[in-house]
Amino acid sequence: MTFPDVTRREMRRIDERAGDENGEFAERLVAAHYGITHANDRADWYDCVHEERGTKYEVKAAQVRIDGLDPDSRVEVGGRFRLWEGQTRSLLNSDAQNTAWFVFVLLDENGSPVDHRRMRPSTVWSLVRDEFGGWDESGHREMG
Repeated sequence: MTFPDVTRREMRRIDERAGDENGEFAERLVAAHYGITHANDRADWYDCVHEERGTKYEVKAAQVRIDGLDPDSRVEVGGRFRLWEGQTRSLLNSDAQNTAWFVFVLLDENGSPVDHRRMRPSTVWSLVRDEFGGWDESGHREMG
């Protein structure tokens, strides 16, 4: 299990609260794991916050595979994390005080957590720029 400190009972409770929404499930799971507040209604650029320190956490969830096949190739479609330039800029600004994280949660086909990784916004920014050709090439400049 990728979140060993979250009990099965807590996991079931989190799953019930999130309903069928994988993103919210991942957000609540991260909040339980790091002992932070799920606060996705406070701003559009973060999902959780450490109340005492003010540290912001943006949670990104993706499934190993998306249900269905690519219509052109008829091959199973792999999941992907959607990153937004404006959101990442906001996290970068917060990270100037060392108070921001991205947390990427990988889910299996059934929506159960497989793995997670916490990364600084500056690292994510560099990956988008250096590995994926920048924001225009990735196609995720603006949320919407």
